[in-house]
Amino acid sequence: MHAFDDQAFVKEILPHVSRTFTLSIEGLPLNLQEAVRVAYLLCRIVDTIEDTPSFSWDQRIALYDCFDQTLTDDGYTTHHLEELFKRYLDNASDWEKNLCHQSGAVFRIFRTLPFAQRQAIRPSVFEMSRGMRKYSERVTQDKALQLVDLEDLEQYCYYVAGTVGNLLTQLFLDSLDPVKIEDQASLKSHAVNFGLGLQLVNIVKDVVEDYKRGICFLPLKLAEENHLNLAGLLSEEQRTALRRVVKHLCQRARTHLDLAEAYTLQWPVPEGNAIRLFCTVPLALAFATLKEVENIGHDFHQQHAPKVSRATVVKIMMEANHDVGGNESLAALFHRYA
Repeated sequence: MHAFDDQAFVKEILPHVSRTFTLSIEGLPLNLQEAVRVAYLLCRIVDTIEDTPSFSWDQRIALYDCFDQTLTDDGYTTHHLEELFKRYLDNASDWEKNLCHQSGAVFRIFRTLPFAQRQAIRPSVFEMSRGMRKYSERVTQDKALQLVDLEDLEQYCYYVAGTVGNLLTQLFLDSLDPVKIEDQASLKSHAVNFGLGLQLVNIVKDVVEDYKRGICFLPLKLAEENHLNLAGLLSEEQRTALRRVVKHLCQRARTHLDLAEAYTLQWPVPEGNAIRLFCTVPLALAFATLKEVENIGHDFHQQHAPKVSRATVVKIMMEANHDVGGNESLAALFHRYA
């Protein structure tokens, strides 16, 4: 596959695996778009290794090993990982399968990025892979992952989402004049909160759907403290206990999202407006989704995943474009959806 074909594939596949993220990337400066696009797809590839239930332990480890070597060694062939995916991956959506079967295109584009961008992406994606591997080791063929307590849950969220916050923050910082950034250390620390907050919202939103798939991210200790039996999560007699656990996680998610708001407002105006916009849309959607979860009430266990309406998504995007250049107006936007 030639370089142009690789670029065409990467641009074509992204909206099929995440339309929202595609729209956010298109608002970034041109010098960031390709790096963020490739970084996201690398994360999706390793997420497929962690999240595909049909993989045996030996298959999963072989895929982790090959992914890590392809990521860290620019001289290593990109074809070996493709061959492993073609051999092992059959239980996935067509587009997810297509991405993994042609994952070499993503790595080849990654290897053409400027050195500073590769240095921003590689450590975080590698940390994500190693962290996912660690949690995969706790899963047996007949037992799903069980998170022990809130600290364990947040450590898992760090690997799958906090690392992405670190990655994007470094890319963003490298793209701006450092003189314009007042406190890089604060931005870097709140980047983790951004990732944790978004991931916790996904977890509370998808409690019912995940349970139906045989997955539960609710921490065992928190469940025991609230007299919730995770084995019978959706039973009628457990609705109050489940609601208490979900409420606790919603409060924790809101703490992280409040810090993510501070992170978004800290990017300079007007130089960082595109970055502010990139952060604003998913953060406002997370606030709105969290409110949907909190408003379901005692019938939570009977519901499908709480979902923000398409009209609300469009409204957030329009308002974000209008308000992104002022901290007061942007803070008011977040307040409306939170």
